[in-house]
Amino acid sequence: MNTQKQLLAENPTSNKVYQGTREEWLNDVADFFYNKIKEEYVPVVPRENIKLSMGFMPTGNKMGNAIGVCHYEGHSTGNYREIFIKPTLGASNLVECIETAQVVAHEVTHAVLPVKTGHGPKFARIIKNYLGAEGKPTATVAGPGFTLLVKDFIESLGYLPHSKMLEDKIGKGSTTVAVRCTGAESCPGSSDKSIAQGWGLIARVSIAVYRKVGDNFRCMACGSSTVVELPENLRKDYK
Repeated sequence: MNTQKQLLAENPTSNKVYQGTREEWLNDVADFFYNKIKEEYVPVVPRENIKLSMGFMPTGNKMGNAIGVCHYEGHSTGNYREIFIKPTLGASNLVECIETAQVVAHEVTHAVLPVKTGHGPKFARIIKNYLGAEGKPTATVAGPGFTLLVKDFIESLGYLPHSKMLEDKIGKGSTTVAVRCTGAESCPGSSDKSIAQGWGLIARVSIAVYRKVGDNFRCMACGSSTVVELPENLRKDYK
């Protein structure tokens, strides 16, 4: 059952669109959550050191499962913490804007904590217990508590001026598939980037190997179960 859709009507954006750019909207929402977190916790970086943009994850892989990512100072020549929000997220109604805001809140929570925090207890305490998001710490969603926290702010701010982008799922020319470890922080093969996306070791194997093994991969670093990322049309071709 989708609690959010029980709480909120799906309203068109035509009369409530934010008067600014998408990036300005993201930064206004980030300001809201940064200041809210700051009331109870001490951020490890000032707000001006956190940058936000909308775009596909800067990993060279548009088919990645992540809908938001926080890159730390080591990935920025400007020494910033860079947040990217995936443009496949919606903004056509209040529910979608709140869920997009939840992704911003999730990444801002990463950005205010030390680099190695990942999705551990302190992260979960802020995003779930304090801000009211629900679900696994690696994949939170906007629950009723989060909705009540941010609903009035979003309505006052205006809806994100954005049309949801559609991904190309054909996978033309693809010769490898991604194998993602579900172990996250406990996986010795994880990196800051993979942890920020909610995974442990992320490896790639050839389609030929996939044809032999199928979905029965185990993480090569820790032995945990994995998720194999393969476009649907290729999955049908190679079963």
